[in-house]
Amino acid sequence: MNRGKGPLTRRDMCGLAVAALFGVASPATASSAAEDYVSGIADQVMKLANNGQKGPALKAQFAALLNRYINLKGIADFALGPYARQLPAGRRAEFYNLVNNYAAALFNYYVDDFRGSQLDIISTTSQGKFTVIQSAITGGNGREQVKWRLIPAGGGFRVADVNVKGVWLTISMKDRFSKVLKQSKGDFDPLFAELREANTW
Repeated sequence: MNRGKGPLTRRDMCGLAVAALFGVASPATASSAAEDYVSGIADQVMKLANNGQKGPALKAQFAALLNRYINLKGIADFALGPYARQLPAGRRAEFYNLVNNYAAALFNYYVDDFRGSQLDIISTTSQGKFTVIQSAITGGNGREQVKWRLIPAGGGFRVADVNVKGVWLTISMKDRFSKVLKQSKGDFDPLFAELREANTW
């Protein structure tokens, strides 16, 4: 199985999905509160990774976490770039659902990489309107540095971007989507087909 297509690999997308879940924060007035909430979400993700399940049942549970804690719609719209205006209104719900399922399928595909892992908060800083959290996921496969930007939303925070291995993944996702849509001359069917492939993992 090909584990990477273009700038955004499946493992990187999995990192985006998991780090995005780690990066959602509840209403907070101090960085420690945001960190505590991040750690709480990480605990839920790790419990899923360690519950022994695989296949559709695990994918469904992870999809539910995505739906509960993050808004992939904003990330998906950003990834479409100028093509967002060309996405037919009647296909938007399907597109957002495919992106959600794609992310959940990636977690399911790489679940063994997360078994026994834990999230360590390294530092939290403010950069303009953003709260930037530097962390690491530590487990049997070593220590992976993860950085994300949180933006204020609804009295709390929402993930705006995440960096894995020095790459801002929303940019990588945009590069991938734009490449497919450029090759297809704006036809969304090839992109939908690529996302739909996740259902076979």
